[in-house]
Amino acid sequence: MAEPKILVIIPTYNRPAMCGRAIESLRRQDFQDWLLVVAKNGGAKHLTDYVNALGDQLAQPRTRLLVLPEKGLGYALNEAVRHFGTPPFFAVLEDDDEWAPEFLSTMYRYITETGADAVHCMQIQEPDNKQSNGAPMDKARIRMVNWINFPMCLFRVDMFHKVDGFCNDAGPATDWDWHLRNLAAGARYEFLNQVLVRHHWHGSNYCVQVDGRPFVMERMQQGFYG
Repeated sequence: MAEPKILVIIPTYNRPAMCGRAIESLRRQDFQDWLLVVAKNGGAKHLTDYVNALGDQLAQPRTRLLVLPEKGLGYALNEAVRHFGTPPFFAVLEDDDEWAPEFLSTMYRYITETGADAVHCMQIQEPDNKQSNGAPMDKARIRMVNWINFPMCLFRVDMFHKVDGFCNDAGPATDWDWHLRNLAAGARYEFLNQVLVRHHWHGSNYCVQVDGRPFVMERMQQGFYG
């Protein structure tokens, strides 16, 4: 198989049905030059549930299942990129979200046209809005609050190496910490004013259950982000 243009990572933990929905949204893309890594946290725990629920989805030739110990989101993303990160671009589709069929084609075209290090778009939230639906990068505002979720973005793999990957200890602030470190390293973000992501709110959203703000604020006070 020729080297794909985009590495897609779906990090997941004990949500096989939601993960299956996310995978289906990837398989419906009108851009098919991708490699999928399902980065399953928790080792063998719930592995049978995933195999039973996803079945044929895991057997596809462009899909890899990476079974990892329970060390969190940042660790899972780091392992996925380190094992499979040879494509020039990567995206993270969280297991409880979905992409519009034109997400990858639109984002890929935009990042190559602009030469940006990262591009991000708009999202729609269901069943109600609990955060911003997206906006252009504002370096002052993002030091106060993060409004750019992973599924809204496409990144150059070069940025992963430039900032030495994701933080293993950031928990629900993994995306926020990643953006701030990218910006400190000089990354250029470009905004695409199109709704291409469906974000689902439910009873087990990690970012609602655990507050990531103290982690980022402590690092900021230490001057970690410049």
